[in-house]
Amino acid sequence: MPSTSIHELAIEQIERLSQRGFRRVTLPKPLENAFEQSTRAQRSERLWIEGLVAIGLFNIYVLVDHFLQGNTSWLPLQIRLCVATPLALLINVSMRWSPSKFYRETSIAVVTCIIGVTHLYLESNKSSTASAYAQVGLIVAVIFVNVVMRLQFAYALSASAILLASDLIFIQRDPFLNSPEKLLGVTLAISAIFMTMIANYSIGRDERLGFLMRLRSEIQSKELSFLNIELQRISCIDSLTGLANRHAYELQFAKLWRESIEAGSCFSAIVIDIDHFKLTNDTRGHLYGDRVLVRVGSLLLQSLRCKDDFAARFGGEEFVVLLPDTNQEGAMIVAERIRKLVEVAGSPALTEPGSHPRLSTVSCGGASCTPSDASCKEDLLDAADKALYQAKEQGRNRVCWGELESKHKENSPASKRSTVFSTNIG
Repeated sequence: MPSTSIHELAIEQIERLSQRGFRRVTLPKPLENAFEQSTRAQRSERLWIEGLVAIGLFNIYVLVDHFLQGNTSWLPLQIRLCVATPLALLINVSMRWSPSKFYRETSIAVVTCIIGVTHLYLESNKSSTASAYAQVGLIVAVIFVNVVMRLQFAYALSASAILLASDLIFIQRDPFLNSPEKLLGVTLAISAIFMTMIANYSIGRDERLGFLMRLRSEIQSKELSFLNIELQRISCIDSLTGLANRHAYELQFAKLWRESIEAGSCFSAIVIDIDHFKLTNDTRGHLYGDRVLVRVGSLLLQSLRCKDDFAARFGGEEFVVLLPDTNQEGAMIVAERIRKLVEVAGSPALTEPGSHPRLSTVSCGGASCTPSDASCKEDLLDAADKALYQAKEQGRNRVCWGELESKHKENSPASKRSTVFSTNIG
């Protein structure tokens, strides 16, 4: 099920369980499976620890009951220590392996019922005191299974029903209790079961509500992260051409420049300008001009060699290509490929029958250098921009290469460089 559907289902279940009155605790299958998967290890660990404490207290009670009451029969002690205790320990140890829900809940319910029924059997037909004592033991078993171990509602209800049925049989056959005492015993057992089942239901509902709210929060966080990533991606993309925009270009340029300094590798930049673009807009309209920009942007991407090469739309009809770890020879090959591709395929078709589009071409200016802490990336772009002007002056639809000028004085106005891109539109 898609995360969106799970999210909607979780919200629906939160609203359902938050309403007043009795509501079915069990969640729809996808959510119930997720709840079980999320809580299984923690629940099994809790059952193991609390079960071990309960078994220890049970055995202390057995020993105290036997010796303080001066019982002459060793049978109750043997049954409790040699049968009930090993069985309980076996089930308890199995919780360490995080068993399935059915085994976990059923095994604890069964062993609790066995101990409760055994207690009723051992205390029956002795005296009125022992019969009343048996009722107390039954109530303790109900509290243990419903509140202490907190079995899931259906299993807790089944165990409580079995214990209540056993108690009814015991009370009916007990010769030492009169009718009012039997009625009181049944009333106490039913009351204990009713109150502990309410507590069990509330705990189960709160556990699922907590899980659903955590799940909703996690899904919302993931969706928000995805939206933030998508928004960041959109903010770095030129909406018309699909290339990186000016902001993304500046970030990537700084990153690639630092990496080139660390690697000591050559770095090249190509500045591209569409020839006679203003004339194209004036004669064919801006919509056709947009189609030319889209076509050129697509061809730029096709001209790149690897994932490290970077192309961006700088503005208007101007583009820039950054080529890390590329010398002048390799960069000129890329620039010539761009020029040739645009010359061959850069003119979108016209809708008017018999019309022939003006040939779309580009002029390219490039420069290469080995970045260092003393050099500046603006100098590289300044050299590429001057080469672009040279290509324009020489007739357009060509590639020219520039050389970086050395700085004679660091703070001299003549030596300061700034990023200047041609706005020549032919």
